[in-house]
Amino acid sequence: MEALIVKISFFEAFFKVHYTKGFRLTYPIPLPTSVAGIFGALLGVTRDRMRELQEFLFGAKVVKYDGYVNETTTFLQYKSYKVERGVAPMILINKPVYLMAIAGNEERIREIENKIRENVEFLPYGGQNDFFPEDWAVIGRDPVSDYDEITNYAPQDWIDMKIENNLNIELQIYPVMHTLSDNPNFYFLTRGRLKLKRKIPCTKSEKIALYYLRNFRVSL
Repeated sequence: MEALIVKISFFEAFFKVHYTKGFRLTYPIPLPTSVAGIFGALLGVTRDRMRELQEFLFGAKVVKYDGYVNETTTFLQYKSYKVERGVAPMILINKPVYLMAIAGNEERIREIENKIRENVEFLPYGGQNDFFPEDWAVIGRDPVSDYDEITNYAPQDWIDMKIENNLNIELQIYPVMHTLSDNPNFYFLTRGRLKLKRKIPCTKSEKIALYYLRNFRVSL
């Protein structure tokens, strides 16, 4: 198996945290569903055709970001034939840079790389269509194997917290709608590496953990 890695930067980005109400939090790193949407845009795969990407694995890693920005957003809520207007706080990621990966059969990955290099169908966005990319570039292909060390995210109960080098990291914990374990919480790494209790598919060079879309639900 092989992965194609693309580097993408945004002026601002917002990847909605599952379960939040009354305020809008963002994941620091896009989940596999969001990564699939970004590759789908590059390849011209519209939302109603996302099943075409079910055979692939996806993941992302944060390279850097410049903190968070607090904003407010106005929303319209439709209830019983009437419209209610409200304002909710919204937290955005400021100037994030990511490595995003799509992995699968080597021949298919080469086809995807060639298509992206030749012509991008749609401009991707950072979680919502308000946030266009600042820049993007194809980094190249990388072998995929099973590793027990990652640099992006994994379910909380997969993390081996007994390893000493886990002290040299920065991480955040958020709930995620997933079926990988019974624990809803995910650990998101913004610096360093984490040791796992098991081996999972990762890119060789960057140790980006990769997942199938069927293990996640889309946050609307």
